[in-house]
Amino acid sequence: MSEERPAPPPPPPTLPTLLRRIVPSVLAALVLYGAFVAYGDARKLGAALSTFDWRVVPVAVGLTAVNYAARMLRWHWYLRLVGARIGVRDSARVFLLGLPLVLTPAKVGEVLKSWVVRTISGAPVATTMPTILAERLVDGLAMIILSGVGLWGFPDHRVRYVALGTLAVMLAIVAVVQVRPLAEWVLERAERLPVVGPKAHQLHGFYESSYTLLRPRNLLPSVAIGIGSWLCEGLAFYAILRGLGAAPGMETVLEAIFIFSISTVVGALVATPAGLGGVEGMLVVLTPRLVGVSAATATAAALLVRFATLWFGVLLGVGSLVVWRRLLQPPEDGR
Repeated sequence: MSEERPAPPPPPPTLPTLLRRIVPSVLAALVLYGAFVAYGDARKLGAALSTFDWRVVPVAVGLTAVNYAARMLRWHWYLRLVGARIGVRDSARVFLLGLPLVLTPAKVGEVLKSWVVRTISGAPVATTMPTILAERLVDGLAMIILSGVGLWGFPDHRVRYVALGTLAVMLAIVAVVQVRPLAEWVLERAERLPVVGPKAHQLHGFYESSYTLLRPRNLLPSVAIGIGSWLCEGLAFYAILRGLGAAPGMETVLEAIFIFSISTVVGALVATPAGLGGVEGMLVVLTPRLVGVSAATATAAALLVRFATLWFGVLLGVGSLVVWRRLLQPPEDGR
């Protein structure tokens, strides 16, 4: 009697379905930004924007593009580490397709990238999905390290506790994954369970990929890439602040990097799509306290940097989804 092959996973969502899932987050962002405009006083906000040096926008967008390029190369490296046979051009296209999916709840839509890799290379979804989780973990570590520039001098100890707690959880995940006997014991027990047992064998590939990606020899350069790439977005925030009249100098640079980094960490913890509300709120609260600008200027800076970072990526990704929509089709052989 031949061994029964596991049923193929369901096909990925279509382009219209993906766009429908993004629309609620876009509408929520419009409402949210309207509230921030009201908070910053629309008249004062308009006055701040009237003096804004729009020449810094290409600088901020360019720094964001450098961030994307570095993370794109790391994504390709990750895929090769887990055994996916895919070229740089194709992995770059998959990375771009995933940019607007940060607007899905808890970024779960990014799992689509594993589906597309499967379409291109035939690599199982369970094998490549850990690359997405590793990206989130490594970027979180990088952001906490960057925020450490000013964390200990920040007057509110609660922010330090949040950052340290998040760092501890991330390091614990890395440590647990690297304890192979513990993981194998858990997988063996899972295979004996009545409900999940028949599918538990798929977790072995998931674990092996996670173990490879989080090994110290791979984790350390990954974090270094994350620090460099997210540093660019911190510098993009500095460019926006300079365009709004903030004082030049290294002190403002370090403050901008700290504010943007810790705001991104908080945005990830609130678990809204793309950190909506959490990131902007922290930017608006911290910027006047540390940089010494008005609430209206801080609100303008928060909105402008989010357009130069988050929404630039979303527009780039939506365009990629439209141009390369055929990549969303499942493979013909049903693998």
